[in-house]
Amino acid sequence: MSLFENITNKFVNQEKGSSKNYRNRIGKFQGWISVAINSILFLIKLIIGLITGSVSVLADAIHTLSDVFSSGVVIWGFHESEKPADKEHPYGHGRAEYIATLIIAVLLCVVGIEFIETAIDRIMNPDSINPDWWMIGVIAGTIFIKEFTARYAEFLSAKIASGTLHADAWHHRIDALSSIMVIFAMIAGKYGYHHVDGWAGLGVALFLIWTGIQISKSAIDDLIGKPPTHEEVEEIRLIVRKIVGVLGVHDISVHRYGRDRFISIHIEINATESQGRAHDIAEEVEMALSKSFQVEPTVHIDPVQPDNPLVKKVEAFLENTWGRDDRIENWHDLRVIETEKHNVILFGVNTSIHLSHHAVLNFCREIENSLMMEFPGYEIEIKRSPLYSY
Repeated sequence: MSLFENITNKFVNQEKGSSKNYRNRIGKFQGWISVAINSILFLIKLIIGLITGSVSVLADAIHTLSDVFSSGVVIWGFHESEKPADKEHPYGHGRAEYIATLIIAVLLCVVGIEFIETAIDRIMNPDSINPDWWMIGVIAGTIFIKEFTARYAEFLSAKIASGTLHADAWHHRIDALSSIMVIFAMIAGKYGYHHVDGWAGLGVALFLIWTGIQISKSAIDDLIGKPPTHEEVEEIRLIVRKIVGVLGVHDISVHRYGRDRFISIHIEINATESQGRAHDIAEEVEMALSKSFQVEPTVHIDPVQPDNPLVKKVEAFLENTWGRDDRIENWHDLRVIETEKHNVILFGVNTSIHLSHHAVLNFCREIENSLMMEFPGYEIEIKRSPLYSY
């Protein structure tokens, strides 16, 4: 058993509570470790920075302090995810974490800009700094501590599949990289190259701004809404296709509210199935998704006609004529309706996300025209799925 596994088992009881509670305890445990370590390192760097008057050390101290706040957000985020949904927040409180993260990102950028001004002034008007070797040794020691913390955060992020802890690990690693620049400036100062302190301070300030921009991008994407990964969609599709009676899966939508996910899908079943059997199939799909993803899924049933000879001909025509066209991802829900008054071929398509609305209309018109020529006397109805469906 690894050192990281031993530490986790010693301080976090896996037997107590549900898997979701265990996940939250892991997240908060890592958050408190980060807060404690970063608070101590901030004080150490601040004291050394004040003693030496080094702007790069002070900037590095502020960088470490920002990690304290970031880790506080980690704790708060896992704490908020434990709150149940209420009347005002029926989807829970998960996205509040993104707002707090965005605020921290803005503050990081503001502090970075302030340090750029200070660093430029130090470059133009360098002050003498002559740190003792023990001070340089202490800063070097913080690098090893931060890298160890980063690796532990990476271990825990893999253990509970948490993007938040993965980001926290990189906060530690970036802080370690900035400290390497600070050590270089401190050593240069001892040998009379005092202007290097200003340049190192500028580098750390740019690290702060870069980190703030990266964090804000992630938070904004989460607030606006990010698509699910290809692997996530395929895993959902694989789980659902295993259910007996499911002939196809399409229009998979995944919405996130913090760590909670909401999944809606369309499943195709044989139109000859009874209403009771169709309900049972949908129930099985819901239970399978709920067990695998801890979600409350929404399942829509589309009756199809896999044994209809005309459906087979239309499907073969689509495959042979349009199957290799990269503008179309797939088609689904293919049906043929024949009445005394009119005959209709209808189906849905998922098109490439890179197509404009005008291009999609033209593309669907091309498909309609080809089908009308191949199957005269039939109306063609094509429904284009929204971009958030897969």
